[in-house]
Amino acid sequence: MKRDLRLLLAEVGKKMKQEPHQLASDFDHLSAALSKRHIHLSSSSLKKLWDVMTGKRKLSNEALDRLSLFAGFQDWKDLRDAFHGDVDASINYEDEPERR
Repeated sequence: MKRDLRLLLAEVGKKMKQEPHQLASDFDHLSAALSKRHIHLSSSSLKKLWDVMTGKRKLSNEALDRLSLFAGFQDWKDLRDAFHGDVDASINYEDEPERR
């Protein structure tokens, strides 16, 4: 999947180099299309997401923790451990004294 995402980013990057003035308009259209499917992301949020994905911007620790909660983990450290180890979201249901 990581390879597919890199290919997708490369293709989008090629298009953006050809037509950089249309970027804001593209985010507006994408926001409207997502809204029809009950996914509400503003064009500015999509731009920020794009900047994160392309490496122009880094998320704060607070934002990483919020995204981790959305994915079912207590914090960014637990999510990262699940990606790089053999831990999964069930860690949230174990009693750990240092967390409470």
